[in-house]
Parts: sequence; structure tokens; C-alpha cells
Amino acid sequence: MHEFLITLEDRPGSMAECCEAIGDAGINIIAGAGLASSSAIAAIVTDDADSTVTALELLGVEFSMRDLYTATLSHEPGSLGAFTRGLAENGINLQSIYIMSTDGDEVEIGYSTA
Repeated sequence: MHEFLITLEDRPGSMAECCEAIGDAGINIIAGAGLASSSAIAAIVTDDADSTVTALELLGVEFSMRDLYTATLSHEPGSLGAFTRGLAENGINLQSIYIMSTDGDEVEIGYSTA
């Protein structure tokens, strides 16, 4: 699994164009986040990395791709803190984290590291 970090223009519609291009290619976005300040960044996870690369290249946006790892945590207070503390104590620098799904007593997360 991979995450895509996409640099977008900070203007109305730039995220829509990106999501539409991915959707028009038949690719499902399964997690994501967007932030803007002086520029806009979208971080997304899809169900088809190779086709996502093609769609983003055709759109002409700048992007990078990172490996995304997954873990299943208990759905209870403190589990994410314990997980991220474990990474820190092992000298692992967390780059991103996503809540992928919640099912009863479990939460699946996706994360990337440096």
C-alpha cells in the first residue's frame, strides 16, 4: 500500500480536479487528508497505486509516493498514544497516520515513516 502526497494550487476546485481524475480512472480513494497554508497538500491512499500514478501524471500535478504500513489497534483510549510512543522509543520518525477503518473493538491505521 502507498500514500500519495500531492501538491495542489491553493484555489477552489484544485482538490476536486484531483479527486475527479482519480475517480474517472476507476480508482477508489480509501483514506486521505488535505491541508492548506501558502500551498495546498493532499495526502491520499488509494486501492490502485499504479493507476493512481498514471492519473496524477496525466493531470500534471506534482506528487510523491511513500510506502504505507498498517497496524490494527484496540479501539480504546490510549492505544494510538501507546503505538506512536513505541515508534518513538525505537527511533522511528512518523511521517503520516490515517484511520483506515473502525470495526467494533479494532481500528486499522495506516502510517508512513522516515
